[in-house]
Amino acid sequence: MTFKITLAEDHYFHCGQNDVILRAGLRHGFGMPYECNTGGCGTCKIEVVAGEIENLWPEAPGLTDRDRRKGRVLACQSRPKSACKIKVHLDEQCKPNIQPKQHRVQLIKVTPVTHDIVEIHLQSQQAADFLPGQYALLQINGELQRAYSMANLPNKEGRWVFQIKRVVGGQVTGLLFDELQRQQLAIVLDGPYGLAHLQPEESSVRPIICIAGGSGLAPMLSIARGAAQQARTQQQKLYFFHGGREARDLLNHSILNAWTGLGEQLVYVPATSFTAIAGISHGFIHEVVQQHLGQSIADYEVYCAGPPPMVQSIEQMAHAMGLPRKYIHFDRFF
Repeated sequence: MTFKITLAEDHYFHCGQNDVILRAGLRHGFGMPYECNTGGCGTCKIEVVAGEIENLWPEAPGLTDRDRRKGRVLACQSRPKSACKIKVHLDEQCKPNIQPKQHRVQLIKVTPVTHDIVEIHLQSQQAADFLPGQYALLQINGELQRAYSMANLPNKEGRWVFQIKRVVGGQVTGLLFDELQRQQLAIVLDGPYGLAHLQPEESSVRPIICIAGGSGLAPMLSIARGAAQQARTQQQKLYFFHGGREARDLLNHSILNAWTGLGEQLVYVPATSFTAIAGISHGFIHEVVQQHLGQSIADYEVYCAGPPPMVQSIEQMAHAMGLPRKYIHFDRFF
């Protein structure tokens, strides 16, 4: 069963009874504002003018008390129970470049990356169509759902690669890290989503900085791989900053170079924030970036992914160095 969702501008789309308004709207090509797709950021707030919805997560941190008093809900947590009319401010920049689709996928390979990150390979029957830096939603056994960024490049073979960090007590990562349980998983992949993707070469000739913190490694790896195929990276260095608490959280240069294929164009700067180690930068990652590049940051295009406080610090630092906002692309991991 589907329900008609009418927008304030008299445009409409249909949403399945088990789908949510945000993703149905994006699947139909509407520029529904969003970022995280999981209830954390609050970007996808809407007002339901008429009709009834099921609020899947009333306590979602993306809503403030004021939002709740005014009757606002998150489109990513709103499942229709009838035809609805909603009020939403559409954004052309949020219109999907690639139509999100749902794929039934098979888990075909798992390899360790660091002590608490594994790389999982999923196989779909259709092509893996996405932009470097985007993410997908993985639904596990018809219930649990999480957002993970692709670490590879789009391909016709239908291979989706994710690097997933173990969360202590996490239901999904508990299953994925268990060798026996993960073989029995039924996985549906929904995507691609995300706006912090690699920009087309014609939009910028600036050299690139990739900044990854924690589980933000995967999208930055995908972006670096994509950038390696752009002409601008043939003549310019790509800086790749990777922050972790201690050495075991970090990659080594040879592995990163093998993954990206950047060769001498790659400048890898690992950094630890907790344990000081000889030969490795020490400090918060935004401080390390500033120490290495200083005012020249204003001449780059910056991509970053990681926890919200890290991303916010990088944004503030880059603005202070004079980098225009249009050259900062970030993915906050809530």
